[in-house]
Amino acid sequence: MAISEVKICNLALRKLGARLIESLSDSSQEAVTCNLFYEQVRDAVLRDHPWNFAARRARLAKLVEGPAFGFLFQYQVPVDCLHLRQLNSPDDEFVVEGDKILTNFDGASVIYTCRVTNPVLFDSSFIMALSARLAAEMADDITGSASRAREMWTLYLNAMQSARLADSSEGREDEVLNDPWLEARGIYGADSPVWGA
Repeated sequence: MAISEVKICNLALRKLGARLIESLSDSSQEAVTCNLFYEQVRDAVLRDHPWNFAARRARLAKLVEGPAFGFLFQYQVPVDCLHLRQLNSPDDEFVVEGDKILTNFDGASVIYTCRVTNPVLFDSSFIMALSARLAAEMADDITGSASRAREMWTLYLNAMQSARLADSSEGREDEVLNDPWLEARGIYGADSPVWGA
């Protein structure tokens, strides 16, 4: 059976020993509280780790108007971006200001964490971490117990540790060293087929 927002909320509610919900549109305290916290907590957990299922790559078009000072170029942050992981190569300097990426690099390829809203796309480790964080955030409203909230935070931190271990073992990117000879041959660098503009 497919995972859903309601099922994730019910995992959190079960951790709190609370009544389960049938729908997020229920008028119960549990459903109202889940509605209040779910989206913000989901996005926070997505930002807490570079989840493989939420990774996206994009080539960005340079904006006509450059930054006022400090950098030469600016680009629009992708609309579904929650966290910018990398611009071009790991050593490229950039800063995110509002919805703009500022850099001295002419031609931007980015890797970022996407706002994934469809629970069917979540991996199981993320679901367990999300339900634990949701329980931690809702604990005071649902149970009125600060100690229960602390227990849920500990559960969340443990779930994140396990999730990071599982997620990080699913592959890695090979590090490409900056080599002037490779750059001159067009094998690596700004004009390479990998990161070219």
